[in-house]
Amino acid sequence: MNLQIISLEGQTYLVNTVDENGVHPLEGRDHRPLRFHCLEEIKDYVNPRAYDEVWLEQRTPYEEMCGLGDDTGPLKVQLHWN
Repeated sequence: MNLQIISLEGQTYLVNTVDENGVHPLEGRDHRPLRFHCLEEIKDYVNPRAYDEVWLEQRTPYEEMCGLGDDTGPLKVQLHWN
């Protein structure tokens, strides 16, 4: 199972687990996606050793503004949280 961290504008991070059954957001007791303010907060919340890989994805609305096409995906960086 992998951990997918999605970086949004405004120092907001959403976190998903990814396995053979699909993508599953980390949710709070109210069944709404948890929001984090920094990577350290995420690392403290989850057990990084429970995941095969941890990926950070940067998503911005600026690609279209800069003339990049829709086929330009998010920037993905693998984090090594051993």
